[in-house]
Amino acid sequence: MRRLVLTLLLATSALAEENAQEKGKLVENVAATRDGTQTYTLYLPTSYDATKKHPVLVVMDPRGRGTVAAAIFREAAEEFGWILISSNQTRSDGDWEPNMKALRALMPEVAERYATDPKRVYAAGFSGTAMVSWQLGLVTGGLAGVIGVGGRNLPEFPPQKFNFAHYGFAGFADFNNRDMRALESILMTENKVAHRFSQFEGGHQWIGPDEARHALGWFELLAMKNGTRPRDEALIARIWEREQARVLSGVELLEERRALLRTFDGLRDVAALRQQVSQLENDPAIAREREEIARWDAWEREFVDTTFSRTPQIFAAIRGQRLSPTATLLKEYRVAELKKRAMKPGAEGMAARRLLEAVFGQVNFYLPTQLMEKKEYALAAGVIAVATELHGDRPNVWINLAAAQARNGDKKKALASLEKAMALGWTNVEMLRKNDDFASIRDDPRFP
Repeated sequence: MRRLVLTLLLATSALAEENAQEKGKLVENVAATRDGTQTYTLYLPTSYDATKKHPVLVVMDPRGRGTVAAAIFREAAEEFGWILISSNQTRSDGDWEPNMKALRALMPEVAERYATDPKRVYAAGFSGTAMVSWQLGLVTGGLAGVIGVGGRNLPEFPPQKFNFAHYGFAGFADFNNRDMRALESILMTENKVAHRFSQFEGGHQWIGPDEARHALGWFELLAMKNGTRPRDEALIARIWEREQARVLSGVELLEERRALLRTFDGLRDVAALRQQVSQLENDPAIAREREEIARWDAWEREFVDTTFSRTPQIFAAIRGQRLSPTATLLKEYRVAELKKRAMKPGAEGMAARRLLEAVFGQVNFYLPTQLMEKKEYALAAGVIAVATELHGDRPNVWINLAAAQARNGDKKKALASLEKAMALGWTNVEMLRKNDDFASIRDDPRFP
């Protein structure tokens, strides 16, 4: 039944539409044929030919930023001849219905509006939309591959049952990094699908264009191996050289070389690569590094389990004893300790950086959202103030603080926070004019 559903969605159209859209350009706000409320950013490579079949990547941004997300994959899509369809309506951290509605509108676009190869349909998502991508593949059984960035390893999306090739990514400081590594470990030991995992500098964020090029190139190699695209010796050589140019060391080098061995075996001579992998596997320094990573992974897991689970009790104390939310959370979340550990090299520093990012996510988004919904504006402002201690260089932190302060009637503080946000580069003035959070300060002469 699931395959029948996908067949109906992805059946090749009698005539692929040669759209009036420009090739080689990100075209914004294209309305879906079956549901005009659903829009997306489209990219057709300059090599696009309506008489031929092309691979297509459905991109799902967790905040519905279709153009922002599509821009990440644009260069790679042009190089390899892929179509991009990037939704403006997908969301994370909320009801899943917007994502389902988006997919119900976008998948017919893939099948009926563009000259796509039904055997080469891929999806990419970040954070919550990585999980949407996994669900799409699991339910339909018809995705050739998924690029999952910074998702969570949840039982609802068992990697043991992945029926698509998976390229996972996570920033070194991503609070979901440990989950993504756990997912890769499961694919390594309990699933035979093609898989790969890479890390990059950064926190909980999308990959960049370089990582996107590696991912699409990897899928091109897999397509050659399984016969869904012709073999191209020049392309194999180009991707091989690009992969060899990456500067890696230690455990990361070993895992990447293992991935290359799995990928290029059958496409070119890998005898030297196989020997390198064998040497790395027997390197005592790498064994010690693995032990150190495991040790600090356990420390990170214990911190999450014991500290964040106490958040309801912490807030009960703040409310009952009239404690300062900022000072209390800085202490309870051990921010000073984490900052000190984050300066250390190796696995300890990396684990502390991930935990600081986890704390930041709580105090800049999750907890304030809950408190604002309960109209506890003063408490929300006190919580967001912790975020300014962690990433006071980010304008959105000061926008969030200003919103809570304005809701609480602290006009002077709200305007001061807005000034800091603007000084740091905030440019979305239209949002400030329309967002009801700032209604109480719009009449102030300093607001314009």
